[in-house]
Amino acid sequence: MKITSKILISAFLCASFAATSQTVPQALAKINTEGFQKSQVMSLIADLSDVYGPRLTGTNQYYTAAEWAKKTLESYGVDKAYFEKYCDDCMGWEVKSFNVEMTSPAYMKIQAYPYAWTEPSNGVQIGDLVWIESYADMELVKKQWSGKLQGKTILMGAAPEQNMLFDALSKRFTEEQIQESEKSIVPAPNKTLGFSVGNMNLIEDLEVIFASFMKKDDAFFAFLKAEGALSMLGTTPFFPGVVHPSGTYNYRESDVKPLPYFAIAPEHFGKLKRLTERGNTPKIKFHLDVASYVKPENNVNILAEITGSDPKLKDDVVMIGAHFDSWHSASGATDNGAGSAVMMEVMRIIKASGLTPKRTIRLALWGGEEQGYLGSMAYAQNHYGKVKETTRKKEVEKISAYINMDNGAGQMRGIYLQGNEAVRPIFAKMLAPYSHLDVNNLTIENTNFTDHDVFDYYKIPGFQIIQDPLNYSTVTHHTNLDVLEYVPERDMKINATVIAALVYQIAQEDVRLPREE
Repeated sequence: MKITSKILISAFLCASFAATSQTVPQALAKINTEGFQKSQVMSLIADLSDVYGPRLTGTNQYYTAAEWAKKTLESYGVDKAYFEKYCDDCMGWEVKSFNVEMTSPAYMKIQAYPYAWTEPSNGVQIGDLVWIESYADMELVKKQWSGKLQGKTILMGAAPEQNMLFDALSKRFTEEQIQESEKSIVPAPNKTLGFSVGNMNLIEDLEVIFASFMKKDDAFFAFLKAEGALSMLGTTPFFPGVVHPSGTYNYRESDVKPLPYFAIAPEHFGKLKRLTERGNTPKIKFHLDVASYVKPENNVNILAEITGSDPKLKDDVVMIGAHFDSWHSASGATDNGAGSAVMMEVMRIIKASGLTPKRTIRLALWGGEEQGYLGSMAYAQNHYGKVKETTRKKEVEKISAYINMDNGAGQMRGIYLQGNEAVRPIFAKMLAPYSHLDVNNLTIENTNFTDHDVFDYYKIPGFQIIQDPLNYSTVTHHTNLDVLEYVPERDMKINATVIAALVYQIAQEDVRLPREE
């Protein structure tokens, strides 16, 4: 028994030494085998989209999906998996049933989906349609429409321009576009890859965005409700047939809730507008049954950790993340089930490969991103310090890097360096083994409107992955077509495997990544 025990202990120590003394090529070989040949990423995205989507902030569906994610990560053998709350008054809102039709001057089934957080209709309603092209000047609107909207459905906004589909709906970045972005010498160029927007001030710009865009309709909503209007119809100039119900941000319990409000297809909007202009008043029949509730326990970020193996470095953290919430009209496959599945697969690959990184690797799946980084902002303020204050907690210094994925399901093509020139040679070396996959393109350019902005605000090296756009901006982003059919398997496998390799190498570095000046 004693001899056997000594043999087993020796074997264990040898195995442990072998695991911790892997050369980079050996470690990458294991990651590649696990990520390319034994991938589970498509099973993850299928669960996230088909079984657990949609995942609107505040809803029971979101929390059910979060519990699944936590249990799945635990099954991979991560050292910790846990929740952190981020919002106490974010409302859940679920569609039970709805229908929108034109019954006169001829029948038409209107292709529609309700905007989030709107009120129910309290049964079937029927009313005449009136068109209000602009409500930017509320005093003018009140002058023209006061006393005229009782029992009416409102067609809101301008009709989209005709789109003949001469351009391709799905694209990859061209070699010329990538090369142009790599030649950039300042962080705020002329949007060479389509997502660069300059130097964003996280707090000030978000406040302006919410005041001027996300809450711009509130006064109009209140006016229609006071006038006794029945419902509203709106649209977005998306591609033909696509319904885009992204536009209401009245998600807090205290927010004013709009009347029943439906996004409709651009073509149906155009027809209704033309009928009103001809004097053929359309009659709209609709119903909307929804459930609204406040359950603070639903509003959680999902976190998981692989604890570092080096006694001196294990308190340092390499973070990866993606937002877990989605809009409600589809299954949230490309926004952002794809990013969430990739980052969960990264954790699985590293554990299944038997690797023991020196630093702790922490995954964060954020809630409330679609409402303005609610999850990541709450996490940052809890762990790093309050916004608009100069005092920072020690934990800020322990984060080596944050890597984010949130631009659809397209293949990784490189990294936005977010103005941090010092990391260029480091990333170039780490991604060099994958140059044959064309994932090693680096640009000094900024990109914004993903959760990495929060980390950048705290002067933590925060980066967003460059991804091929595919049909993200033309078909799936916040639409009724954000479904699994638009998620390519090869792209997902490449993304998960390369990010696993990148994160592992960052975790093995003797020093943390350099920070932007």
